[in-house]
Amino acid sequence: MAGFSPSDAALEGFRLIRRRPGTLLAWSGIYFASVLVIGVAMMLSMGPRFIDMLKKGQLVSNDPEAFAVLLEQSWPAFLVVLLMTALLMSVIMGGIFRLVLGRDEKGLAHLRLGPDELRMSAVNLGLVGIGMAFLVFGLLVTRVAATQGGLLGFLVGLAVLFLTIWVGVRLCLVTPMTFDTGRVAFRSAWRLTRGRFWPLLGMIVLAVIFYVMVWIVAAVLAVIVVALAGGEQAIEDVGALSIVAGIAALVTIVMQALLQVLQIVMIYGPFAVAYRQITGEGGAEGAAAA
Repeated sequence: MAGFSPSDAALEGFRLIRRRPGTLLAWSGIYFASVLVIGVAMMLSMGPRFIDMLKKGQLVSNDPEAFAVLLEQSWPAFLVVLLMTALLMSVIMGGIFRLVLGRDEKGLAHLRLGPDELRMSAVNLGLVGIGMAFLVFGLLVTRVAATQGGLLGFLVGLAVLFLTIWVGVRLCLVTPMTFDTGRVAFRSAWRLTRGRFWPLLGMIVLAVIFYVMVWIVAAVLAVIVVALAGGEQAIEDVGALSIVAGIAALVTIVMQALLQVLQIVMIYGPFAVAYRQITGEGGAEGAAAA
């Protein structure tokens, strides 16, 4: 049974940042452009009602009923956005897995849109469905248990949370395994992680901590850039936007897109390293042996 180093795998995000800074910047540009396309598709598919709610700030206000009505009336649009978002995530994940697993395939900054990405999109949607099922189940069970006592409701909610984490960790290698083997690999990934829950959980916790560290540094830099440009008010006043404030606004947008890409890189890069090490550097053949 091949093993792996949780700390070494968790550092893969930093290694990719150091080795491929230009690639990550290119991914950030592609991510930003794709988000704009998704936003336009959402506005066009949901119609003027969504734009009106957006102008009035109802989507970020404490008015869940208005948002629920919009969701009920426009669920096909939300479904389209969900599919596009899953595909965007899968395309970037495919680039990460190519770099980590050493697959030499042509593409735009190692990004492609093909069968591998479509399979991973199906896997990501499946993971979202599993997460939503656990969320609904947890809410229902906790609510029923809470009627018997607050402490019981808390303990039941805690148990459901631990169960959700356990299932999530056991399925954490399904995306790199699906990419490498060329088939949806929920069952195979479940078998591959048997007996490795705690090392994988430690790797995930470390990867999240490392990303939070990067996020804090980026947030501090963003605050400094905005302050040098005259503060948030100077950037938000589009009519009187100065050159310095315009540059600051552009830098802020780039940093936000870069942070989103870094989040994907620093979380899913370790998954690919863990998969590679557990399978003994053997890819699909090693996975079968493991």
